[in-house]
Amino acid sequence: MHALGILLVVAAVGAVDCARILVVLPTNTKSHYAMYGRLVHALANRDHQLTVITHFTMKNPPPNVEEINLAGTIPELTNNLTSQQFSLKPDSIRNLEQIMLECVHSCDIVSQNPAVRALVNSSKTFDLVIVEVFGSECFLPFGKRFKAPVVGLLSSVPLPWVNEQLGNPEGTAYIPAYMMEYGQRMSLWERLINTAAVAWAKILYRYKSQIPSQVIADRLFGPGPKLEALAQNYSLILSNSHFSINEVRPLVPSLVEVGGLHLDNTQTMSKELKQVLDNAHEGIIYWSFGSMSRIETIPSEKLSQIFTAISELSQSVLVRLNRKMLAQLTNLTVPDNVYTMDWIPQYKTLCHPNVKLFISHGGLLGTQEAVACAVPMLMVPLYADQALNGRAMSDRGVARVISLRDSSATDWREAFHDLLANNRYKENALRLKEMFLDRMLPPLETGVYWIEYVLRHKGAAHLRSPALDLSSPQYLLLDVIALSIAIASMTIFILHILFRYLCTRCIRWLPKDIVLEKKLFRRNIRLFHCFLWIYKVKLN
Repeated sequence: MHALGILLVVAAVGAVDCARILVVLPTNTKSHYAMYGRLVHALANRDHQLTVITHFTMKNPPPNVEEINLAGTIPELTNNLTSQQFSLKPDSIRNLEQIMLECVHSCDIVSQNPAVRALVNSSKTFDLVIVEVFGSECFLPFGKRFKAPVVGLLSSVPLPWVNEQLGNPEGTAYIPAYMMEYGQRMSLWERLINTAAVAWAKILYRYKSQIPSQVIADRLFGPGPKLEALAQNYSLILSNSHFSINEVRPLVPSLVEVGGLHLDNTQTMSKELKQVLDNAHEGIIYWSFGSMSRIETIPSEKLSQIFTAISELSQSVLVRLNRKMLAQLTNLTVPDNVYTMDWIPQYKTLCHPNVKLFISHGGLLGTQEAVACAVPMLMVPLYADQALNGRAMSDRGVARVISLRDSSATDWREAFHDLLANNRYKENALRLKEMFLDRMLPPLETGVYWIEYVLRHKGAAHLRSPALDLSSPQYLLLDVIALSIAIASMTIFILHILFRYLCTRCIRWLPKDIVLEKKLFRRNIRLFHCFLWIYKVKLN
């Protein structure tokens, strides 16, 4: 059905000729590349000529893919949970600053790569440039350098500065900010904090990311247009979000949701893992904090509390962690029902019928996989947008959220019992799966379609929002409000003068035998006297 749909679309608009595409992926994050890599492979399968700047190269790249290998230039981004337990700054600010610093650092290192510098100075041509959108814009000048439209890949929900760059409505009254753990129905206080958080995020981005990125871009490409101007000329941004599991929000045409693009049905699992899952007759609980956050670095006292609650479960618990690192922790006993592995194909595992619960840090990619497999979640937010994702899943009745820092063994025990014994979580998960997967085209094919749409229409400038051409007072209608107030004030003033004139010139000519005070204002004499005094009416 999906293949037939694509054929019909292509037949209607015309096939896209083989295009030369530059893909720039500077961030060394495996989870992000899970999304980006799928798109790169799909474009390669469409016979486009790709030049890919990446830390994660293909094992056997096809002839139409040329790679600039960045592997080893930047350490893989990981979070040590022990060192993140306490901080003077609020978590939202600290996390946002850390993300921006890491992204700017990646830009700085990648911009000094000899192969990247050679590409900038080469005579190559490209029909399209695809860049990663998150915490830096330093490679946006590639579009100007090669006179090609730019498409952005965003691994999260739309960020505050991305909304501003596309002219997309912010909606802080009902759309929670990135990093905030609010739902879409906020109290007065929450709306105030949420609005302040969006404004502060934009300020942070300006000074912590955009200004340092400008220095890097000028060094690599030479002086040119400002990055904030280039960022307003994105032809398209593909966002890893979907209204069924994230916020219901307005979107301009140049911002397209492709949440779940990374879902890969071709994953395989080892015989050992398959045997563990198949033989778990009481069910399996799968526990993973993703590729960045290491479970082994949880403080031993806290990990001991979690293991105490796990040891009381009848289900087996499959955990992604390094057993050798765990062995270094003293006074820690791993329960008999815990099975550990260094690497686990997560999507394939979650979709196994014996998996009953997913203990997750709340990363967006893992959340999408659990939703697509209809698995309830126990979410332990640690970083970035994970608290936001946890709140979204909790509001939809498919998850419970627990704090790693403040929880006790009793909290974990109660959460396990509720999620495993209460059927409503599974029922809600099945309904959410249907909504998440019910689309005209699968997300990967949607992403490919829109990228080729930009190629077909030479940058698709018609997708750009006219809001970007308005000043802030114009966009916020401050000029309209000021003009409306001026017109209303002038109208009231003119009516005041006219009415005063009528009162002073006409009322005195009324016949003397008509006593207005007695007949018309018998019950409101004082009010009428006040009226006469204001307009200085003199009765003859």
